[in-house]
Amino acid sequence: MKEEYKKLIKTYQKKIMVDRISQGQYDTTSPHSTTLHRHNYFQIVWITQGNGTHLVEQEKYNYEAGSLFLLASHFMHQIEYNQGVEGFVISFSDTFLDTHQYQSTLLFYNSQECLIQIPSNEQELLNTEIAHLHYYFCKSDFTDQNIILQNYLHIILTKIAAFKLQQQNQNSTTNASHLKLLEQFVLLVRDHFKEQKNLRFYQDHLNVSQRKLNDIITERTGIPPAKFIEQYTLNEAARMISFSTYSIKEIAGMLGYMDNSYFTKAFKKHFNKTPIQYREESLDL
Repeated sequence: MKEEYKKLIKTYQKKIMVDRISQGQYDTTSPHSTTLHRHNYFQIVWITQGNGTHLVEQEKYNYEAGSLFLLASHFMHQIEYNQGVEGFVISFSDTFLDTHQYQSTLLFYNSQECLIQIPSNEQELLNTEIAHLHYYFCKSDFTDQNIILQNYLHIILTKIAAFKLQQQNQNSTTNASHLKLLEQFVLLVRDHFKEQKNLRFYQDHLNVSQRKLNDIITERTGIPPAKFIEQYTLNEAARMISFSTYSIKEIAGMLGYMDNSYFTKAFKKHFNKTPIQYREESLDL
């Protein structure tokens, strides 16, 4: 079963989507929504023109040209696109990045730091780089497309990390130690979430107390570690529901849920729809 699952991972996941926003509309058929919702992937929203409001985890932000939002997969958000809004939306799974590159996803977890205002002298260059990412995403017949997209995305995330660092005003020593623990925790979850849902496993491997793990992960992500593991698993379930032909019961079992009714209840609470409803909507995209 484990080997079958690994083979499936390579074929079912839609690991990256890049959409252009033109006159307040996406240029492709897209699962994005302007109603209050959450995704099963990380998302970058880049605004090059226009203005509006964006509600992220109950905090309302005003955006304008040069605004960039970093959204983790568990964030509830709702963005308003006025007719004059232009820009891009990049959505990707953390498994799209390699073991080294995935560290860039640590940028996304703190909802209170989700908005970055890109310096005016850097906006044109960043927009050109994101436009290139969009170009190669649309050019599906290009040789080694995923490698090109992966490297472009990594460059963009590296630059965003530098912009975010400039914007922050935190104790660097404390921040670095907390980020290191977050990085180690996320890597463990990424590798073991299917078979390890108990926090004791993660505490023992990280050699930290339950209180310390809870405090730092909650501080950096906005949710406690047990909830983080559950939501990571449910996001993986959503990708499998969208891009595989396995039954809901089979997917639940592959991800460590022995009780299908419990899985359905948890999934509905997270996505506000049942697994069956989620699959039906995915087929319409």
